[in-house]
Amino acid sequence: MNPANALNLDEDTLHKEARAWVSRLKTSSLTSRQARELRHWCGRSPSHASAFAHAREMWDAMPQDREEWLREAKLMKKRGHQPVRRALLGGLLVGGGVYLVAKPPMQLWPSLADLRADYRTGAGEQRRVQLLDHVWLDMNTRSRLNVSDDPHLGRIVALLDGEVEVRQSERSASVCTVFAGAGSIQTFNGRTNIRYLDGKTEVTCLSGSAQVDFGGQGYRLGAGEQLLYGRHAISSVQTVAAEDFPSWRQGRLTFHEQPLSQVLAELNRYWAGHLILRDASLGSVLVSFAVNLDNLPEALDILQQLYGVEVMRLPGGIALLSRA
Repeated sequence: MNPANALNLDEDTLHKEARAWVSRLKTSSLTSRQARELRHWCGRSPSHASAFAHAREMWDAMPQDREEWLREAKLMKKRGHQPVRRALLGGLLVGGGVYLVAKPPMQLWPSLADLRADYRTGAGEQRRVQLLDHVWLDMNTRSRLNVSDDPHLGRIVALLDGEVEVRQSERSASVCTVFAGAGSIQTFNGRTNIRYLDGKTEVTCLSGSAQVDFGGQGYRLGAGEQLLYGRHAISSVQTVAAEDFPSWRQGRLTFHEQPLSQVLAELNRYWAGHLILRDASLGSVLVSFAVNLDNLPEALDILQQLYGVEVMRLPGGIALLSRA
């Protein structure tokens, strides 16, 4: 075998091992020993760490390839080639698909429609979109939307997933309608925060007023008012204190007596990697703290110092949380 072929073989093996590691991590929980082995594997060389980071990104970006990765990991195990001392666990193949199990649940994988969205943001990214004269929209992390025009409704935004803030100045006479889930929202001379995740929509009027249409009924919101709706039901209008307004536009995340499982789910929306809760009993622990979006790792320090959570940091922005 000439040196070039040997080099290609080594590189191919390296990426296969990286894919096997990511498959293992995404489809089950790592034991402490396996986590140490993964950290050791990534630390063998910069190429190992780079291959692991690349494989993790490709798993998220190309869900159609996951089944092949899982088959490849199984084949490596049968041939006796394993990057860990314990066998890698393959996915459960059901009806030709892959049944993924993780704790806590991973975020929804982007669909083909999501990947084709007119506008999208990645982890930790924010973006401003000018919709009309004096009307613009700020996109929060991991958000996707389409924009179109309707002769009766004017400019239309279809929020596919994520969170946005619509701003309309008093000088604007234009109409912009945001469709999120089973309802639609219009903002008038102010700011409205719209959050659409897991089939649930939260609308918070920050200033001015907003109109929410759901199930053939209209609901008017004034500044400091909020309502939530799902696929079939809507809440009553509730008053929200200014200190409880969504704070991502100010570059901060604030949590008040929220279960750790919910806090981690929110942090994962901004985290370029993944935070994994290994001890399910920790999920119900109530935590309160604030963290700047440009210094998210501080959240892990706070959880360690104030709440006694043990954090094992792995390459690629992955961290395992458990009881100390």
